[in-house]
Amino acid sequence: MTDWIALARPRQWTKNLLLYAAYLFTAGDEWGVGDDGETVTFFLRASLGFAAFCLLSSAGYLLNDARDAERDRAHPRKRERPVAAGRISVTAAMRAAVALAIAGTALSAPLGPWFVAAALGYLLAVVAYTYRLKTVPVVDVAVVAALFALRAVAGAIAIEVEASPWIVICTFSGAAFVAAVKRQQEAWLMGIDTPRHRQSVSADASWPRTLARVAAASTVIGYGLYAALAENVPDDGLMLVTLPFVVLAVARYWQVARRRPDRDADEIAFRDPVVLVLVVSFVVVAVVVQSV
Repeated sequence: MTDWIALARPRQWTKNLLLYAAYLFTAGDEWGVGDDGETVTFFLRASLGFAAFCLLSSAGYLLNDARDAERDRAHPRKRERPVAAGRISVTAAMRAAVALAIAGTALSAPLGPWFVAAALGYLLAVVAYTYRLKTVPVVDVAVVAALFALRAVAGAIAIEVEASPWIVICTFSGAAFVAAVKRQQEAWLMGIDTPRHRQSVSADASWPRTLARVAAASTVIGYGLYAALAENVPDDGLMLVTLPFVVLAVARYWQVARRRPDRDADEIAFRDPVVLVLVVSFVVVAVVVQSV
């Protein structure tokens, strides 16, 4: 059971918190703190979407581990994963992936056909990424970023509000930054053996570092424009007070990733005290500003 839980990677479910982004940024617009009815309804719908995507993402992780078992054995950390270590068979992992995909899609049904379409689109993109696109330099990062953006859009669909293009832009840029940093971390960690694990990254590849810098700048600029110009933020520009949290979080993330290339994204975001404080402070200040 421990191996199956590890295979599902519940720690990675934190990525699906993006399904609450639309809920967070419609505070004071679509719902208010004092309006218990809509507040609870929106939260429950967002939570159901979150649960569905947790199942779908775990299906993707099982599929990925089954597909990449041989390559994972060349990685200093991933070789301990249950399939790579031989504790769970490839066939069993594939069957479990199908079961989780079906369960996640079924859980999506109460949120309407558009949410189901988003769930199926997510699954198709994961399959395409796992079997082909992850080997193409830059494209692999773009697909990962698109999957994050799709989560944000699905969150808006779940609570039946329009998906802000600003959320999509900022989410895509931020996810591209994290994905590019991850590939750079692998190059730092594995050196000349990097291509054995990640086909899209050669030992001397410079594109992950360049892309990380471009994506970091795009994230900060995109969020700054959102905070200043978006229709659903306060007209007095007060939302700009949250921008420093974004800038500092991006800078701190790169610093920790460089110092600890063995750490995954969730370990940096939720175990580094500085990043954690910045994220929590951002959420609290954003809700307060939106609700004023």
